[in-house]
Amino acid sequence: METIKDKTRKRILEAALSLFMRYGYSRVVIDDIVRELAISKKTIYNHFSGKSAILMACIEYFAEAYQMKAAAILQNTDLSIREKLTAYLEFIGLSFSSFSQDFWIDIKRAEPEAWVYINTFKREISLKDFGQLMDEGVKAGYLLDDSSRHMGILMLIATMQQLTDPDYLSQFPSEITAAVPMDTTKRVEQIVTILLRGLLATTNS
Repeated sequence: METIKDKTRKRILEAALSLFMRYGYSRVVIDDIVRELAISKKTIYNHFSGKSAILMACIEYFAEAYQMKAAAILQNTDLSIREKLTAYLEFIGLSFSSFSQDFWIDIKRAEPEAWVYINTFKREISLKDFGQLMDEGVKAGYLLDDSSRHMGILMLIATMQQLTDPDYLSQFPSEITAAVPMDTTKRVEQIVTILLRGLLATTNS
C-alpha cells in the first residue's frame, strides 16, 4: 500500500516530467513544480536534493512503468507473434513520442549523466525484449532461424539509438534528414518495417 510520502513523491515526479516535456528541462525550475502542485518548496526538498535528482528519478519512474507495460504485451498469450511485434512496436513509438527532440537536446547538453542512463536503458530493454520476440518468432516459423536475427536485433537497437540523437542527425544534409519522420511512432515503424523484411521466413514474406 502506498504511503502518503510515496503518493507525494509520485505526484512530484509526474508533475515535473510533464513540465520538462512541455517546456524543456532547462527552462523549468523548482518553483514551477511548486506552483504546479500548490505545495511548499520544503516538501520538494524533503524528497529530492534538487532538479537533477528529480530528473533522474523521473527517468527511473518512466523506465519502471515502461517495463511493466512492455511485460504485459510480451506475456500476453492471446497474441500471435506478429500481433506481439506490432503491439510492442506501437508501444515503443507511443512511449517515446511524448518526448520532443528539444527535450533530448536539452538533456544531452545539461544532464549528460541522465542522457547516458536513458540511452543505456533503451539499449538494454530493447536487447532483452526484442531478443525474446525474435526467439518466439523463430519458434513460430515467422522469422528465419539463423544468425540474421541477432544481427537484426543489433541493427534495430543501433538505428533507434542513433535516430534519437540530435548530434548524430545533424551530421547529415538536410535533404536527407528532412525525410526522417518527426513523429517518433512513424520513425520506429519505418525502421522496423525495413529491417524486418530481411528477417521474415520465406513462407511469411
